Amino acid sequence: MLLRSLLLPMACFLLVTCSSPDDLWGVEQASGIDRLADKQSPLAKGEVIAFLGDSITRGGARPSGYCRLIGEAIENRRPELDVKVVYAGVSGNRVPDLEKRLELDVLSKAPTVVFIYIGINDVWHSTRGKGTPKRQFETGLLRLIEKISASGAKIVLCTPSTIGEKFDGTNPLDEMLDEYSEITRKVAAETGVTLCDLRKSFIKHLKEKNPDNQQSGILTRDGVHLNIVGNRFVAALAAESIAEALQSDDESPASVSSLFNGNDLTGWHVDVPHLDDHPDAKPTFIVRDGMLVSLGSPQGHLITDREFKDFRLEVEYRFAGKPGNCGVLVHASGTRNLYKMFPKSIEVQMNHTHAGDFWCIVQDITVPDMIERRGPKEKWGITEGKARRILNLTDGSEKPVGDWNQMTIECLGDEIKVWVNGEFVNHGNSCTANKGKIALQAEGSEVEFRKLDLTSIDRLSD
Repeated sequence: MLLRSLLLPMACFLLVTCSSPDDLWGVEQASGIDRLADKQSPLAKGEVIAFLGDSITRGGARPSGYCRLIGEAIENRRPELDVKVVYAGVSGNRVPDLEKRLELDVLSKAPTVVFIYIGINDVWHSTRGKGTPKRQFETGLLRLIEKISASGAKIVLCTPSTIGEKFDGTNPLDEMLDEYSEITRKVAAETGVTLCDLRKSFIKHLKEKNPDNQQSGILTRDGVHLNIVGNRFVAALAAESIAEALQSDDESPASVSSLFNGNDLTGWHVDVPHLDDHPDAKPTFIVRDGMLVSLGSPQGHLITDREFKDFRLEVEYRFAGKPGNCGVLVHASGTRNLYKMFPKSIEVQMNHTHAGDFWCIVQDITVPDMIERRGPKEKWGITEGKARRILNLTDGSEKPVGDWNQMTIECLGDEIKVWVNGEFVNHGNSCTANKGKIALQAEGSEVEFRKLDLTSIDRLSD
């Protein structure tokens, strides 16, 4: 029986039979499939694996296609897991097309893993003026990852493979394809998703297996679309990457020592509504004299590309001029969920003289003495017009204006603890989120940040 899928391709396909699913694999390809499909694999019961891409992925859903090979291997070896596959390849698609159909074709199927194989048409279609500019390609990938991450699914992002199989760089679009592959690698590194570097693997294989420097016929039938060997080759690499994504704790910040490199805003992206209609407006967030600076307006947020959980964040900040409002948002997800401005999150307040208050932004948290610190229960809420502010335990922990303040925020499971200049100021539990991105506000006042250090924790400090 074929693996049950949630989304079938438009074409009808015939079942390909063989004496054993392993007959499809040579020794070189078997290890990737083994890691995903064997008894020791990280697959969980009810896993839903979505393959999102263009005609290569559409072909991958056919018998002997790379998606189908992975699905059949899992079905044959681990039938008790009832793993499902979403086939979401559409011919001619580019990154903007994936964005348009992401919700309907993928997220509505509740995937636990999304394998994104895109980029060929973004490059190839440039020959007739219908490609995707590099900046649009990058921002589109970032938006895809943000939306998929918000759903809780793991992500594997692939570099585009090949447009012509000559191994010596003489295919007409090799230089452009390399540029787009490098963008993909950069996005994967910044967001912390698993990278499947098909471009690198294809070139290595073609140097070894294409001594006559043929245009096609090694891994593809036409220089782009996979032949049976190419499908087996990609299936092995894809399976290995999916296993890696399932096994890795990509939400852990253990590898991150600082969220700010002192030079630029790498690892962050800006969400400022004013820029939608005024793209040439002055920037809200800049780097100045080795400091990250929120200029306060136009108002909005600077948001990490990655999600984090179970961490300690140490922030050193000061108001550069007149003191006012700002904040650090934790467990942030989505954008503009409140007042068409704020992402869903818990804000740790930095407003002058109120540092350490909690503000509930379409997320909630509980503290002791709730009525005293939040007001009448019937007014509590997490949306516009509701009592969203929870007072800290003590005002007056901040230093004089112009001096540097230190704020420490610890998030572990559903708890959040806050210290300001070493003084314990807040502790909440039963938070409705336990992971997410971190955001800095621009809310009217200029604030300088000189330290944004983050480390993983497995216990809260006393």
